[in-house]
Amino acid sequence: MSEQYGPPEPREPIGEPHVPEPRSHEVYSQTDAMYGAGRHASVNPAEPHPMPGPMTPPPSRGADRVRGRSGVPRWLGRLPYAFVLCGVAAGLAVVATNHFRRGSMLIAASVFIGALARLLLPESQVGMLAVRRRWLDVLLMTAAAVGITLVAFVAKGTSG
Repeated sequence: MSEQYGPPEPREPIGEPHVPEPRSHEVYSQTDAMYGAGRHASVNPAEPHPMPGPMTPPPSRGADRVRGRSGVPRWLGRLPYAFVLCGVAAGLAVVATNHFRRGSMLIAASVFIGALARLLLPESQVGMLAVRRRWLDVLLMTAAAVGITLVAFVAKGTSG
């Protein structure tokens, strides 16, 4: 029994941690700076990222977010949807006051404006009007607007 019991003796004096010097022949990444160069092999940008695990830091997404942002504020992308909702609500209020045709036409006009917004605005600015592919959204909203207009003119009742 030549083994010693207890904690092993430190081999290096306790002091400031060892900071590796930048290597010119390898890629020096932020991971090396955070975790030390001894834990990771050389980083080759052509290789895929390693499988995530307890020693793998999460990928940096800050640069992706900066590239994905447009110069438009986030609330501006919600305006077309808000305008369509307000138009439909106003049309329903007009229908509630016994003016079926006027209210239905207001609803149809707001849905058609939503279809135009979906057609003309870029993907980042249409907000929740973008549900499916662009052409399908425009087709369905235009068909709904035409259908509401036809129902408004075909329905019998008051002329207001």
